[in-house]
Amino acid sequence: MDATYSKVKTGIPGLDSVISGGMKSGRSVTVSGPAGSGKTTFGLQFLHSGAKDFEEPGVYVTMAQNIREIKDDCKSYGWDFDNLISNDKILMVDARPFKIQEELIGKDDSLYRGEQLPFEHLTKLILSSIKRIEAKRVVIDSVTILSIQYSDKFSMRQGLQAMVQALENFGVTSLILSENSDHSEIPLEWFVTSGIIQLRHTRTGDTMERTIQITKMRGIKHSEQIHPIELDSDGMHLLHPRLLP
Repeated sequence: MDATYSKVKTGIPGLDSVISGGMKSGRSVTVSGPAGSGKTTFGLQFLHSGAKDFEEPGVYVTMAQNIREIKDDCKSYGWDFDNLISNDKILMVDARPFKIQEELIGKDDSLYRGEQLPFEHLTKLILSSIKRIEAKRVVIDSVTILSIQYSDKFSMRQGLQAMVQALENFGVTSLILSENSDHSEIPLEWFVTSGIIQLRHTRTGDTMERTIQITKMRGIKHSEQIHPIELDSDGMHLLHPRLLP
């Protein structure tokens, strides 16, 4: 089963070895966890490695943070996104559902007001960005921002399903980042993507312990263990028994 699909290397050291060598090409995976668990770092590392090491251009869609701030944060890991952007290897899209004008923050009516289904305009924006640089990877950070915008869960799931299907029809491998904790309601994106990767962090004394678990990876043999991870100057690293000294 695992030998028949095209594999996409994540660029997260240690992760591919616990998911049979990589994720399925052209599928969508939810990366879920509470604030500060490393979701954005995971997504950016996935894109940076794809563009730099595997000749796979990528689109990063931010729903919350300013793009300039994101690129500045990446410099702490030694990731030069400006160079990749100038060479059409990465495209960063600001799709925040609000705008800043004259020091006031208001809803961005041009993107999200009056939709029949959630994600309609966002999907079109992402697909046009994919075409622009012939992207193979997409990261949406994070879809939870949109879930706050819409109270109708049925329409929300319909729109999300349509977006995921559109991305998969384009053959891109996408990460849908999602805010979630062990005590919150199961997010809709868990039901419509092919995989679920959960990131967690807990405080132990004066240190923060971070972990990762592959909850679902459809059609792929994968570890079901909870593995420790580290964030250092090179980004995220997975630790598991075969990597420990």
